[in-house]
Amino acid sequence: MTIVVILKQVPDTEAVVRPDPSRPQGILTEDVKFILNPYDEFAVEEALSIAESTGGEVVGICIGPAEAESAVLTALAMGVDRAMMITDPGAVETDIVTKGRILAEAIKPLNPSLVLCGREWIDTQEDALAAVIAEYLDLPHVGNVGKLSVESSKLTAVREMDGGSLEIESTLPAIVSCSKDLNEPRYPTLIKIKRAKTKEIKSVTLSDLNLAFEPPRSRVKILSSPPARQAGRVVKGEPDATARDAVAWLSDEAKII
Repeated sequence: MTIVVILKQVPDTEAVVRPDPSRPQGILTEDVKFILNPYDEFAVEEALSIAESTGGEVVGICIGPAEAESAVLTALAMGVDRAMMITDPGAVETDIVTKGRILAEAIKPLNPSLVLCGREWIDTQEDALAAVIAEYLDLPHVGNVGKLSVESSKLTAVREMDGGSLEIESTLPAIVSCSKDLNEPRYPTLIKIKRAKTKEIKSVTLSDLNLAFEPPRSRVKILSSPPARQAGRVVKGEPDATARDAVAWLSDEAKII
């Protein structure tokens, strides 16, 4: 069984991200640490667990700049067998629909039984990639999966819902997006981190995939920081008086109550 995992590099969740004034869609990268998208780690862990029980191969595919190799190396250190990187600016800077089309073309020759994605990208909070890939490959798609079991010809997935859960069966091959409830990602050992550097990372261009540059169907118009947080107000005095002042402020000025 071949399992494909989609990978993406994103800013660390603790990084202070600031817009780049010279690039409406970009951020200032100085002093920003980049990591493998956390939801992709759940997808990688699930792929490895399935492959370990079936004897299959796990292949990672990443669209991103050359610097995204560090995120790919993280996946390889976790246990992914080999990886593919698509670094063309036309692929990196396009929208999620076009990225899905590009990834679908990269996936086709691998003929995988299963494609796993993280539920969303934490930098742009886009969660449609798995559905887009499934549409271009004409395969079943199950999203936001918190429990997954795979047999020879089908999968059973559980998606948590308000007040209950939904169990879904699908034939293979299929596309699945993974939530954080699915598993606990493993931490690579030092030996595996070193071995990751010897694993294959194949560079693939749009021309290799017989694709031409396609203008994005949508683009980020502007990226801005949230407004500065206003200073809080301290209310002092006797309890009855401070309570009245606090309620009056919350009602008349803050408009919270």
